[in-house]
Amino acid sequence: MPSTRDILIERPGLGPALHEEQPLLPQDVWKPPTGFVWIQIAIMSNVFLSGFDGTITASTYAVISSEFNAANTASWLTSSYLITSTAFQPLYGRFSDIFGRRASFFTATITFMIGCLGCGVAKDIVLLNLMRALTGIGGGGLMTMATIVNSDLIPFRRRGMYQALQNVMHGFGSICGASFGGSIVDTIGWRWCFLMQVPVGFLALVTGHLVIHLPRVDLPESSQGLRAIWKRIDLSGACMLILGLSSQLVGLSLGGNELPWTSVWVIGSLVASVVLLSAFMLVEAKTSAIPLIPPRMLRGVLPIAMQISNVCVGMAAYAFLFTLPLLFQVILLDSPTKAGARLAIPSLATPVGGLISGIVMSKWGKLAQLVRAGALLMCIGNVLVTTFQFNDSSWKYFFYVIPASLGQGIVYPGILFTFLAAFDHADHAVSASTVYLVRSLGTVWGVAITSTIIQNTLRSGLAEALSEVPDKWKIIDEIRHSVSAIHKLPDGVQTAARLVYYRGIRLSFLASACFGLVATLSAFFTQGKGLHRGVYQRN
Repeated sequence: MPSTRDILIERPGLGPALHEEQPLLPQDVWKPPTGFVWIQIAIMSNVFLSGFDGTITASTYAVISSEFNAANTASWLTSSYLITSTAFQPLYGRFSDIFGRRASFFTATITFMIGCLGCGVAKDIVLLNLMRALTGIGGGGLMTMATIVNSDLIPFRRRGMYQALQNVMHGFGSICGASFGGSIVDTIGWRWCFLMQVPVGFLALVTGHLVIHLPRVDLPESSQGLRAIWKRIDLSGACMLILGLSSQLVGLSLGGNELPWTSVWVIGSLVASVVLLSAFMLVEAKTSAIPLIPPRMLRGVLPIAMQISNVCVGMAAYAFLFTLPLLFQVILLDSPTKAGARLAIPSLATPVGGLISGIVMSKWGKLAQLVRAGALLMCIGNVLVTTFQFNDSSWKYFFYVIPASLGQGIVYPGILFTFLAAFDHADHAVSASTVYLVRSLGTVWGVAITSTIIQNTLRSGLAEALSEVPDKWKIIDEIRHSVSAIHKLPDGVQTAARLVYYRGIRLSFLASACFGLVATLSAFFTQGKGLHRGVYQRN
């Protein structure tokens, strides 16, 4: 007679699934369904692309924006992707329930491929940013659909190591993007950073077409019509979110950078963002569709504390990743190739952290402890890089960048599974999408705040540092619009400019450390059930 609390059942087309209210058969009765390995190849190819695209953009955005003479708005290369990715991530959970996992997988992959192709042929910065936004629409579904597909195929109790595999593959993509991004820029050109992602996406598309046949969730008969289906999708909430985040980034990009903070355009953009994001929250509470962030999933101290940690680790992770390449290319005067090679070290630490997290979850659960340990490591790591001196020991640039990325690898799956464990299997698509959405909001804010700090520091600091230099405003404009301009300056002027950049970079790392600290403190209000459902862990 089974003694555990959950049962593995077969659903037509879905393979074994987890039902929460039946007796649980021994976990070793679960066998991977037919074609399981090929399904993993398809979804892991997309997971690889998600990691590759993130770090290859981080390691090359300074060069790309400098070529278009737009280094002062370089954050938009990252933010345009993150905004649309943030808004569409939770929609993939809804689309996959309504139209099926297969259709949603294809939509994400094809849209991502078209966006990468557009980035590779873009002739100006505006078109490039638009194509990055299109790439984000597809990119929002790469990780989300991988998680949802595995939720259908793998029992919750067995998901720890598979999630670790997903994290390792994402980390492997990050390592490849960081390691090869600079080399690609220095040899065949930055456009191939985007074009070379298309064949990998095509591999995922073809493999997925052959093996992914998961049906959509059965809907009530009254919900079968196209009109009824569209009413279930929170498109108004997605539009409010995109407009609100875009308005916010416009205000942060202009304020103290192109225009004074007292400008009516800056104030208007920031006020509009508050209004639109408030409207988004109101829509989420009142919509008759399935909301992007279901209010029921954010009720109580514990869910709120978990999502505060979630948004803060997202802010800290991308603030750290966005600032490191500037540190290497401006302060150390590294070439893109060498800067990319340096990024491989923290990128390698992330999948190691994910592997540690997967092992701990599978053997002992300990979800809450993983969240706290990972967030604390992110905080400590950012504090360490804040202590970098302008001329420092070379070994520090190797070791000090590891803890923050190791913590990121630990905390990401910890937060995801802590949240998933709080809900039934039927809610896993929605709850996974909610985790990714809230985290992505943090990544958008992390990049925006970091860029604002650096650009405002440059605007105020360069004028003073170069006060006695002839044509200083021309030089300042060149420095702020092109990172590569620093390499062409005379030694004395170059050192003065790099010192100003150094102050801005340290302030950015300090802000990222603060995000990590808030995430750590919030994590102490969380608790998790572990992968062995029903075993509550409060310490």
